[in-house]
Amino acid sequence: MAIAPQLGPVVDSASATSSSPRMECKTMPRRRFQSGRVYLRGTRWVGSYREYEINPETGKRARKTITFDATVTSERAAKAALQPYLDDYNARAKANSKPSAPRGGKAVRALIKEWTDKILPNRKPGGARAAVSHIRTYILPQLGEVALRELSLSQHQTFVTAVGLRVDRRKTAENVYGTLGSILNLGRKWGHAIPSVEKRDIVFPADKKPQPQVFFFDADTAARVINIAPYPFKMMFLIAAVCGLRIGEVTALKVASIDFKRKLLRVTGALDYATRKESTPKSDNSAAPIHMSELLAKHLHDWLDNRYVANVDGYLFTNSKGRPYLSDNVVKYGVHRAMKKLGIETAKGVHVGIHCFRHGVSSELLEAGTPIHVVTRLMRHADSNVTLEHYAHILGDAERVASEKFSQRIGQQITQLKSDSELESTSVIKTA
Repeated sequence: MAIAPQLGPVVDSASATSSSPRMECKTMPRRRFQSGRVYLRGTRWVGSYREYEINPETGKRARKTITFDATVTSERAAKAALQPYLDDYNARAKANSKPSAPRGGKAVRALIKEWTDKILPNRKPGGARAAVSHIRTYILPQLGEVALRELSLSQHQTFVTAVGLRVDRRKTAENVYGTLGSILNLGRKWGHAIPSVEKRDIVFPADKKPQPQVFFFDADTAARVINIAPYPFKMMFLIAAVCGLRIGEVTALKVASIDFKRKLLRVTGALDYATRKESTPKSDNSAAPIHMSELLAKHLHDWLDNRYVANVDGYLFTNSKGRPYLSDNVVKYGVHRAMKKLGIETAKGVHVGIHCFRHGVSSELLEAGTPIHVVTRLMRHADSNVTLEHYAHILGDAERVASEKFSQRIGQQITQLKSDSELESTSVIKTA
C-alpha cells in the first residue's frame, strides 16, 4: 500500500501481519473514517491506526503502529506526525464509499435535536436565542411530530399561515420560516429525505399593523442628550452619535481600539446585549476602522487622562464592578433618563435606544445630499440596498427640490382658479 512518506518514524512489523489460520470471510468490514490514536511508549511517542487494505487471510485490516523519532516530543506533535497516514486512509475511504440511502422516517423533532447538538453551539448568542425562541414557540408545537418526508409545499404554507395568525409583522413570520428553512436544508445535506420547497413559492402574511415610526436623534437632539447625560454615558453617546456605532460595538470598545496617530477607531468586537460575551461584530463589513473626528479625539484624550479606570481586559467603559456595561443598562440609565430630563416624549410602542444615534447619523448625511455609497461605507453596510432598506424614510435635498419644483408648476395653474369663497357665492346665486 502506498502511504504518505515517513519523517523518521519506525513502523512496527509485529502488528502488520497475522499467523492465524486462513478463514473464509463472506462480509467485508466497512472502511470507516478514523482518527487514530497516539500514546507514550517509554520516552517515545507512538501513533496507531488501521491499514486500508484487508488482510486476505484474516478478512480484517491490520493495525499499524508507528514509533516516532526523538523530534516528536508532545502529544500535539505526535498527532501532526500521524495525520498524513490518516489523510491517506480517509481519502481512499471517501473515494470508495457508497452514499447511504436517504432517511425519511424521522420526525421534525428528531432533526431539531440533531441540529441543536451540532449547529446551535456555533451560533452567536443573539442568533442562538432567536433560533431557540422560534423552535420552542412555533416550530415544535406545530411541526414537531410531522415526518420529514411529509413536509410538502402545502405543509410549509400551513405552517407560515399559522405563524402569521399569531404575529403582527410579516418580517417576524419570515424570520421564523428562515430558522425552519435553515434546519431543513442542513437535514437534506445530512441525508434525510425531505421534500425541497422554494421560499418564493410561499405566500407570507401581510403586515397587520402599520410600521412604527422610526425615531432618531438629529444633530441638535443628539447634542442635548449628550450634554445632559452623566459619565460614562456621555462619552458612549458621543461615540455613537459621531461614528454611528451599535450598542454592542460601543460597550466592546477597548483602549487598544483607539488609534490617535491615524485618527481611527477600530471596531473589532461586539458584546452580547444579555450575556456581555464578546464576539465578532454583526457582519464582516461591520469590522472596519472608523474615522475619528477632531471633536471625538479631543474628548477621548480627556476621558483617558481624567476618567478612564484601568481594567484587566482593557475595556474603555466599565461599571463599578470593573465589568463592561450591559446594553440594557446603558439604554435604561443613560438614554431614557436623559430623554426624561429633557422632556422628550415618543409615541407608544416606539423603541428608543442607542440605535437612534445611528439613525441620526444616516439621516443627517442623506438629507445633506451625501452620496448613498459614502453613507453605506460609513454605516459599514454590505451594500447600498441595505442602507436604502433601513433608511428609506429619509428625505434628501434632491427629493425636496424636485417636489418643490413640481408643486410650483401646479401652483401656477391653481392661482388661475376662483377661490372657495367665490365659488360659494356663485353657487348661492344660482340656487336662489
